[in-house]
Amino acid sequence: MRKLPLAGIRVVDLTMMWAGPYATRILAEMGAEVIKVESPSAWDNIRTLIPQPGAPDPWNSSYYFNDYNRDKKSLTLDLAQARGRELAIELVKRSDVVIENYRADVLDNLDLSYDVLKAAKEDIILVSMAGFGKTGAERDHVGFGPIIEQMGGATSLTGYGDDGVPYKTGLSYGDPVGGLAAAGAVALALIHRRRTGKGSFIDLAQRETMALMNGEAFVAASLRGQGPVHHGNRSPRYAPQGVYRCEGVEQWLAISVRTDAEWRALAAIAGADDLASLEEEARRSFHDQIDARIEAWALTQDPQAAMETLQAAGIPAGRVLNTENIHDDPHLGARGFWVALPHPRMEPWRQPSSAWRFVEANPHLRRHAPLFGEHNRELLVGLLGLPEAELETLAASGIIGDAPINPGVG
Repeated sequence: MRKLPLAGIRVVDLTMMWAGPYATRILAEMGAEVIKVESPSAWDNIRTLIPQPGAPDPWNSSYYFNDYNRDKKSLTLDLAQARGRELAIELVKRSDVVIENYRADVLDNLDLSYDVLKAAKEDIILVSMAGFGKTGAERDHVGFGPIIEQMGGATSLTGYGDDGVPYKTGLSYGDPVGGLAAAGAVALALIHRRRTGKGSFIDLAQRETMALMNGEAFVAASLRGQGPVHHGNRSPRYAPQGVYRCEGVEQWLAISVRTDAEWRALAAIAGADDLASLEEEARRSFHDQIDARIEAWALTQDPQAAMETLQAAGIPAGRVLNTENIHDDPHLGARGFWVALPHPRMEPWRQPSSAWRFVEANPHLRRHAPLFGEHNRELLVGLLGLPEAELETLAASGIIGDAPINPGVG
């Protein structure tokens, strides 16, 4: 493969927050020209979330926004105004894909339904990522990642096992799951169009996508009537298994012993030779005592060194990396996973590169996330053919802009 798989594909990106922008970031990494469309009066809220301190234009300086919107172009259009909608239709005529994660009724209210888009371009692909889908009793509900995670059933599977209380994952897990599904849906729709010449309308409900991640639990419930069981950090199959505190502030090591031989090796390393002869059933019965011995050893250990020691002895172990020390993980460093992109408003910081690798057409980060309205002239004049003079008229009426109207920071 000598070029990226989506080279030559143009995507109109109407998404906001995390799930949608994550999907379109993947499409951009795969070579698509992704045009992020925002209204000066209704922009992507994460533009002003966690900005770089002291930035004069925080909407261009958000770490969050820059992570999920790199390699895209920015076009500002107020779709609620007639001329803004007309220009959006003109953009669709020159594009291959439209993707949005508005509330279910928004696109229809803007008179930009699939029927309208299809009339503008017969083979257009539309992916709608409403939290609960475009139909059904809950279609009008707003679905953010934590809500999707809970209503998709994932939260019911997590907990420490001693109180029956479910826990969410700590991040909005429904968002990246929905984003990955949407990127896959676009790829399938493009293959379908290549084979048939026809476009597609994909109604991708993020709640249903999240629920599909719980297949094993659904099988247990349908076959055996078994509700979710919270195992905490322990395993119904292996013993000992757990996450153990190490030297330092909130430093942890995960260990899972599968065999008697692995347990004997761990007991020798952790100074628990007196327990080395315990077989699996006995280890399960004495799990609390074993945990105490392992943690007493782990508290004296650097987590990275302890992980490497255990792995060298054939014991499944992994350091629990947080969002700070993952940047110094030696394996990711060796693979060139972290990249510092130049940015005109921000100091360089390390961002993850693409998770997709090709031998010849290897994706790489090309540019920072776009400044607000950065590509208005390029797209409106260069692509759509508007006269330069109309840009001033559009700006005066609030259809386009180079800064959000009344931005807040939070």
